[in-house]
Amino acid sequence: MFNSIRRRLVILNATVFLLVFAVLGVLLYIHMQYRLLHETDESLLQAKSRIQSMNTTHDLLKPQKPDQEQDDRIAYLFWDANGQPAGQITLKAFPLDQAGKFHERENEERAKTVSVEGNRYRVLQIPVSVETNGTVITSVSLVKNIRDVERTLDSLLRDIGLGVLAGAIIFILAGIFLANRALIPIRSAWDKQQRFVADASHELRTPTAIIRAQSELILKSPTRTIEQESPKVAVILQEARRMGKLLDDLLTLARSDSNRLEIQPGLFALDAMLAELADHFRLLADIKKISIQTEMDTPLSLWGDEARIRQLLIILLDNALKYTSSGGVISLIARYQSHHVAISVSDSGRGIASEDLAHIFDRFYRGDKVRSRAEEGMGLGLSIAQWIVDVHGGTIHVFSKPGQGTRVALLFPRKKH
Repeated sequence: MFNSIRRRLVILNATVFLLVFAVLGVLLYIHMQYRLLHETDESLLQAKSRIQSMNTTHDLLKPQKPDQEQDDRIAYLFWDANGQPAGQITLKAFPLDQAGKFHERENEERAKTVSVEGNRYRVLQIPVSVETNGTVITSVSLVKNIRDVERTLDSLLRDIGLGVLAGAIIFILAGIFLANRALIPIRSAWDKQQRFVADASHELRTPTAIIRAQSELILKSPTRTIEQESPKVAVILQEARRMGKLLDDLLTLARSDSNRLEIQPGLFALDAMLAELADHFRLLADIKKISIQTEMDTPLSLWGDEARIRQLLIILLDNALKYTSSGGVISLIARYQSHHVAISVSDSGRGIASEDLAHIFDRFYRGDKVRSRAEEGMGLGLSIAQWIVDVHGGTIHVFSKPGQGTRVALLFPRKKH
């Protein structure tokens, strides 16, 4: 799939670049052609002005002294009333059969290009009226060979062609490079999605199998009462709740990935929230004989989505309680720190191995394989926690060593309102 995408991207990028380069080349050629022909036409118009500025056109036929303003590359062909050659002034005389090809029945204001014997000329024909040797001259054709112009244009066209060829090679190589660069986030997102779907399917398979097994056991004993089957019903209810939480977490992460999950920020009392959560978790901590200690600035406020910050703290406190052994300590500290609000959740639990620490925010990642299903959760909590921190413009860092506990440090921007 990715090879096909890369090939299409290379073709697309190379085609776009080549089209742009080709269009620029064509525009350059047209511009140079216009400019060179315009300069040629200007020299013809200057010659026309010289003729019109003479007292009589007859002066043109007289021998003239060298004139630096006169372009000696321009040939002057004279025509009688019948369109027959009546004379010429040129460095290289045109044969009569060739000269006749420069004559136009009607005089034109603009120069035109004429091909004669494989050569191309710019011709401007102007009306005159002069008699010489009994012949009335009615028009003069100003003729200039544009061989140099064509050589320049041919050279330019050749250079443009070579440039397009070289550009094609460069653009293909650049297209491959750009396609590979463009595919990096796409491939990463695809792999991430594939892992996400596979892990979600795996997580849903276990509770689904348990619910089905317990339901089948209940159906095998239709005469038994609900009270007698209550242990099986309790297992079904527990797994259903587990699946519900998993689906809620998956929905949260899916919406966060698509930027469809919006937060509703506002200023709220963080110290009151922390105190309330500490009291709630103490009820659970007392069962495991775990002490929860709090230390915070009062008053302490934070600008953010109160519901999401509460969800974040519940995730961290739940993890701390889950992985702290009996007799351990959980510390919850929150203080103002310069232009930020710093929150720390630490425990004296088992800690995290260094090889697992780099992956704790990966979805469905669980480093300790010996934990029970009831204890370990589903590996989505810290992924959601990281998203909540990121969407609030904060940072989250985890410090841990095996056997020495874990500390999660949060830092949020302190906004004054």
